[in-house]
Parts: sequence; structure tokens; C-alpha cells
Amino acid sequence: MAVMKQDINDFNARVKRIKNPRNKSYYDRDLGMHIPKRVTRDKIKPTRDEESYLGKFIVSAIIGAVALMLAQVLRIRYFGLLEQSDVVFYLELFLAFWAMVLLSALLNRRKVIERIAQVAGIALMLTAGHNLIWRWPEQMAMIYTPAHVEQVMQATAQNSVVYRGAVFGL
Repeated sequence: MAVMKQDINDFNARVKRIKNPRNKSYYDRDLGMHIPKRVTRDKIKPTRDEESYLGKFIVSAIIGAVALMLAQVLRIRYFGLLEQSDVVFYLELFLAFWAMVLLSALLNRRKVIERIAQVAGIALMLTAGHNLIWRWPEQMAMIYTPAHVEQVMQATAQNSVVYRGAVFGL
């Protein structure tokens, strides 16, 4: 009981030293250092340099591209929809926007300019994403399916852009 009373008295004495209005800092015997009572906001939360807008745009566009890849994986692997139609396209877009919202919430990229960049990433992936399959066919066959990779390689050319169903070579 005496040890507990001594601990409480030590604690109360420590609180009294901290609350003394004449002190700007107090000496803590346990830590062995002077501790300031009031710390400026700059020391607690230093001002950060703002990230570049180009970097934010690129990261957000990558989030959009990854969201469309996730939507395509869901469409091809889990729904088994290899043929393209309007319904399949809109399903893929719905899944892409759902994945985009989810990824941007997880990575804290929710501002208007970042949302625009994410939509631009989805659009870029829609038009030129098949070039990833041409670049790495074995790896993409593991992500998607081998049948889808064959279908894309037959329907498109390397280093091309797909716009409204037409393939334009670069």
C-alpha cells in the first residue's frame, strides 16, 4: 500500500510541475530531459511541400488503368465473357468505375483533378491497353486467360490504338 501511495504522490507531483503556469518547460526526472509545455503547430505538423500536379495526374491515371484491368479480369475470368458486345462493354465500364472508386478511396485520391485523371487512365487503357498483351503475352495469359490473349493478338496489331472498334497502327 505504501508503494502505491508513493507512486500516486510522485504522479501528482509530476502533474503539479507540468501545470505550473510559470514554466515554459518542465524537467522530467524519468526521461531525464526538459519537455516543453507548449509546442508550436509547425513542430507538430510541419508544412509539406505540395506534390506536383503532373505526379498526381500520373498516379491517378495509373489507378484508372489498374481499375480497368481489374474489371477485365473480373469479366474474363469470373464471368467468362470473352465476346464483346454493348452489354459486356457497359458491364466492364461499371466494374472499372467501381474499382476506380474503391482504389482511389484506399489511396486517398479523391479530388476532382485526380478523378479526371482516373477517368483518363480508364480511357487510355481502353484504347491502348491491348499493347500490354503484345508486350508480355505469357504474363498476361496468367492474369487473363490464354484464350483472351489469343483473341486480342488476332484482333489487334502491335503498337496500335483501338478507337470505336477500328484498329489504327502507330
